[in-house]
Amino acid sequence: MSGTTRISPKSTESLQEITNLTGYSKIEAIEIALKFYLHHEKMRQFNESYALLRSDEEAWNEEMEERNILEGTLEDGLEEE
Repeated sequence: MSGTTRISPKSTESLQEITNLTGYSKIEAIEIALKFYLHHEKMRQFNESYALLRSDEEAWNEEMEERNILEGTLEDGLEEE
């Protein structure tokens, strides 16, 4: 699906600068920028959730107990292939 979206003159200048620096088309530059922004936002939310978990002592202790149980499964007597 394609469409037209208006951007500000400042964003147009930034986009032109990116295309001049990289040689990418405007579409490629926008797609790459959106991909990076999406990754950044996912990581920000992940880190926010992790910090929230760490701030809850009871929940964090439960998490550590579960990790210790899971780490024990590595010693199941099976050799690496």
